Amino acid sequence: MVAEAATVVVQVAPAAGVKQMHTCRLVLAIVLLLLLTMPPLAAITPVEGEHFSWITLREARDLQGKPGVTFLDVNEPEVWEQHHIAGAIHVTDEHLEHFLPKDKGATLVFYCYERRCTGSHEAAREAVKLGYTHVLVMPQGILGWVNAGLPTERGRAR
Repeated sequence: MVAEAATVVVQVAPAAGVKQMHTCRLVLAIVLLLLLTMPPLAAITPVEGEHFSWITLREARDLQGKPGVTFLDVNEPEVWEQHHIAGAIHVTDEHLEHFLPKDKGATLVFYCYERRCTGSHEAAREAVKLGYTHVLVMPQGILGWVNAGLPTERGRAR
């Protein structure tokens, strides 16, 4: 009888250990998934001394089509072709000054794909270095714009 009880205990103990191991693996997988889907720290944390501002999708939508406002898309050509904000200029190379208006007081709205994409931040920093004074970044990017149901255009990269 004692042998049978010991056998049962031996069978139950590994099963409990396996269950704990599966639970630990599940928790680890969830933590890794969260870490991988979080935006990089640079994309969500203001940097002291930044000379551009972030705007929401709603604020960007309110600026669309207004005189003196230029939307600049820094996405790859494949993204631009699939969808971009109507009237936006596709920034296709590292010579940002070729795509900017002459008026350094114009409102510039930069965007890229989504929050983890920092291309819009980099372009905004460059615009500030070039002397532009009203520089904005829409961190939600074209993905946020599309997911919000806002209108887009399709077309080949220029």
